[in-house]
Amino acid sequence: MIQLPDHIQDEQRSVTTLNGSQLSADRRETIPEDLSALEKKLESPRPGPSRIEHADSDKLMLSEEEALARAQDHPQDEEPIYLTFSKDDKENPRNWTHGKKYYITILVSTLNVLTCICAGGISSASTDIAAEFNVSAEVTTLGLSMYILGFALGPMFFAPLSEYWGRNPIYIWAWFLLVIFQIPLALATNIETIVVCRFIQGFFGSIPLTNTGGTVSDLWARNECGNAMAIYGLSSTAGPPIALVISGYVVQNKGWRLLFWIFMAILGGFWIIMVLALPETRHTIILDKKTQRVRKAMQKQGLQAASNIRNANADEKKGLHTLFAITLTRPFRFLFTEPITFCAAIYNGFIYGIVYLFNEAFPLVFGPTGHGFSTGEWGLSFLGLATGPLIAALFHPLQERYYLRRAAATGGKGSPEARMWMSLGGAFLLPVSLFWFGWTSFPRVAWIVPIVASAFFGAGIYIIILGILNYVVDSYQTYSASALAGVILVRNLVGAGFPLFGQQMYEKLGYEWASTLLAFLAILYIPIPFIFFYKGETIRLRSPWAREHFNQDEDKPH
Repeated sequence: MIQLPDHIQDEQRSVTTLNGSQLSADRRETIPEDLSALEKKLESPRPGPSRIEHADSDKLMLSEEEALARAQDHPQDEEPIYLTFSKDDKENPRNWTHGKKYYITILVSTLNVLTCICAGGISSASTDIAAEFNVSAEVTTLGLSMYILGFALGPMFFAPLSEYWGRNPIYIWAWFLLVIFQIPLALATNIETIVVCRFIQGFFGSIPLTNTGGTVSDLWARNECGNAMAIYGLSSTAGPPIALVISGYVVQNKGWRLLFWIFMAILGGFWIIMVLALPETRHTIILDKKTQRVRKAMQKQGLQAASNIRNANADEKKGLHTLFAITLTRPFRFLFTEPITFCAAIYNGFIYGIVYLFNEAFPLVFGPTGHGFSTGEWGLSFLGLATGPLIAALFHPLQERYYLRRAAATGGKGSPEARMWMSLGGAFLLPVSLFWFGWTSFPRVAWIVPIVASAFFGAGIYIIILGILNYVVDSYQTYSASALAGVILVRNLVGAGFPLFGQQMYEKLGYEWASTLLAFLAILYIPIPFIFFYKGETIRLRSPWAREHFNQDEDKPH
């Protein structure tokens, strides 16, 4: 260990690693923005260098300022330097201003809403498409199901690319292709074009599902991310029903082809915003660029350290082949060997299956065969399902207060089970609202009554999905991407399948008994939040993956 000079020892220091990273002395200087600023730092008088050891190894982990000082004082030293963020490093996304972090959180969550709107909006056009191409309702339903199937498979492809190249390039290129593939849909001359292009759209439109959760993790520390996760959860639950609210009157008044031109204009506008105003947030990519900048400055000074400086995560970086191997296999291992992942997947799959099944059921209940609504009017009936998550989000501060209280009781460590507190009540909202919806679906009952029931269902899915999402992320931490990939895969496979039999089920069982069947199935899932809440610690302790983070004293972005 190199002895620190007295004037540095006198300074208060706090040290951590990249996880949440506090690494430099309280004396701080503005991070240089360009190469010339770095060169000036090299030329200026510096105090003696400091050696900071990684908590788990003897790596020389230095901030930018410390690396520059060491290079100047030891110009021929060949010991590897691992560059990391300093305590208040302005390039660390977690140190950005709250305004900037909320802006990015809202922007990427809006992308989630938009891709859901693009997914479900076609349901408003199903009748017109079936009539124009002379196909059955089941065939036009494939337009929805194939998009959701693309949702299921896209993350398996984009997750490793995002880890390797960063979030921004994947956001921008995938979204661009989503925009472009609105054109063949608007100009389609046969049903085959629609079905194939919808799958391609869903594949590229899955990028918010792949990246948004990771972006939130990049920006917010674990015990500070409650409100950001609430925004993300709202985008995932309110997005699908909003699609029909928006698309109904467009199709009714202007035809189904204009719907895709409108999607192209809106999605294209957000693509421009992404290109111009969405910064990279992945910590490893930012450190890579930072390391390259420091290396160039050292090379100009002829310092040996230029060939030895590297990203703090350099030894852990995996190649694309390895990343794809992990992405394509580990989610399945989690699904079939991890009770937490399995239960989260089947619960999420059931919920999203019902959400997309409603795209076929609502036209029956509120359309010409039910309350006699026009296409635009039955599209507005989804307002109840969209309003429920908004109302539930207003109560999320209660959940966050409970979680923070539990975390404070353990000295600031995480408490995954505390994430499930509100889900204990939310689990009952699903079957109750489905019973309510089913037995008020008669035309003689005022139309507002089943819509209010759907609002309670929307509130329930928000509470459950957000609770489970947070629980999985907190339980697995560095492995949460694999666990969530398994959950997303099952969720969207089920979501793609349910609409294919929704219309037949409601027609053959009757509106009341079809919803009643779903309600009875929802009852079977009620124990899951209670098991996670009361027995979660035992389950995590038995998991080789979750046990690695059982102490909940880490907070790495993922």
